[in-house]
Amino acid sequence: MSEDSKQPFQQVNIDDDQNAMADFVTEFTTYEAFLDSQISEIDQYYLQDTDIAREFVELGYRGVGHGISRKDFQERKHRAEMILHSRRQGPIAILSDALTVINPFAKELAVREEANRTTRLLTIIFIRDRNHLGQEISAYVDYAHRLKSEDFTSIFLGKNKLVPLTTDLSFYNWHTHLCVSNNTQNFHLVSNVSGVQFRCEHDRKMIYVDPELKHYGDGTARIVVDTDEYLQVILYVRFQELVLLSVLNRTVLLGSLFTSEEILNLML
Repeated sequence: MSEDSKQPFQQVNIDDDQNAMADFVTEFTTYEAFLDSQISEIDQYYLQDTDIAREFVELGYRGVGHGISRKDFQERKHRAEMILHSRRQGPIAILSDALTVINPFAKELAVREEANRTTRLLTIIFIRDRNHLGQEISAYVDYAHRLKSEDFTSIFLGKNKLVPLTTDLSFYNWHTHLCVSNNTQNFHLVSNVSGVQFRCEHDRKMIYVDPELKHYGDGTARIVVDTDEYLQVILYVRFQELVLLSVLNRTVLLGSLFTSEEILNLML
């Protein structure tokens, strides 16, 4: 790394900010260029070896604060390219804006549709219900992923239910014991002795879905949906949903200080 090509040190946070993600794709054409951007002049002076300095960044001792492998870099670069592509295409169509949504679960989906389509927040939906044979089935559903592959118009209108599928993050048939798991661009399923967990691929943080836990992961809220349509529905919501919970807590404690519309505006 020559002095002429070396850029001023600037720590880059590409985990949460979509603007930073979009800049990321245009600024760093290679993995090595990203590593070099996180090496300060002081690091270079003391280490006296570019390859060693790059290893320090890769392991998380310098730069963004945690290790970023070549595979991570390529995945993040791909997501950044998708962000740029969506910006060029213009505004994203929001189905629920043009619909009259009545039933409780559909309303919960509708208020989060835009944020999930733009990934400003992400939602994992746990559904427990019965299939057409009367067998109990359950699934963890990546809402943002299903929005891309499925027309939700009839679901928002209450004409059809959101059905657990074997293509969801996790699917289980309690009668046949069929168990299927899948990863999406947003979440990876992680199974260990503590039970099922999901890793958010946008910030690498964990979401814990064990109902006995009081903490469901940094930036994650658990919301139980009151509905007669399904046996059980629970939402695990990332990012700005914490603002909603804070407002809801104050509303309960201080006596309905906010209307539902005001709460929604604060959330989104």
